[in-house]
Amino acid sequence: MTDNIRKDHDGVHLDYSVTERQNFDQAAFGLLQLFQQAQRNYPDEPRHLHLAIEGHRLPNGAFDSDMFELQSKFLMEFLMEYLTSATMAFGQVRNPKPQKNVVPPLNIFQRDEPGSGGANRLNY
Repeated sequence: MTDNIRKDHDGVHLDYSVTERQNFDQAAFGLLQLFQQAQRNYPDEPRHLHLAIEGHRLPNGAFDSDMFELQSKFLMEFLMEYLTSATMAFGQVRNPKPQKNVVPPLNIFQRDEPGSGGANRLNY
């Protein structure tokens, strides 16, 4: 994972690159850490995520299930409310509402209960 936070006239730009070795859990946790750091260093500034993903491609060119979920579910359905915009392989997305500035704590993630039929994935 590589990450970077930079400030300009548009707000705070969060650069995050998921490596081939990272799985969904690691990438999601790293993104949330980056959001928290940005809020600490630049409170309430508009946040713009630039997400890059190394590898994680199927033979047909589509993303594997981890990175598909990271972009389509975790980012679009959860983290987007804490951003002004996001740029990723799926394209650029703007949040139509004002971003929320109370970034969730890292302890929001919990494992599925054993025997619950879940895939033992992080729940968000």
